Amino acid sequence: MTRLRLRAGARIVALLLLASFVAACTERTGSIEISIRRSAFEPAAISVEAGSTVTFRIRNDDPIAHEFILGTSAEQAAHEEGTEETHDGAPGAASLEPDETAVVTYTFARAGDLEYACHLPGHYAYGMRGTVTVS
Repeated sequence: MTRLRLRAGARIVALLLLASFVAACTERTGSIEISIRRSAFEPAAISVEAGSTVTFRIRNDDPIAHEFILGTSAEQAAHEEGTEETHDGAPGAASLEPDETAVVTYTFARAGDLEYACHLPGHYAYGMRGTVTVS
């Protein structure tokens, strides 16, 4: 009888550990630090899992203003032609003054490629962009 209880107890413990492991693996949240220096994003490329929610902490270490706009190539093209003065509060976007930090939270719904970029005059053409690979 004692062996049966020990085996049953061991199985229960194993199942509980497995359940907590599965819960930890399916939780898809995280944070990524991005800095802006010399009109460039660091890092310039990141990878995330589809379905994950990521909090970006963006720090503008340049002496000039910049933007962080996350979106598809088509959305980036629209922003390049847009006339918005600020993007604060827009999903996946922030406007940053020199030495300012912004926090942006974004959920990556499906796999694909996205870009983060600055669309202040000349910045995108200069190459101020980064890539997000969503797998």
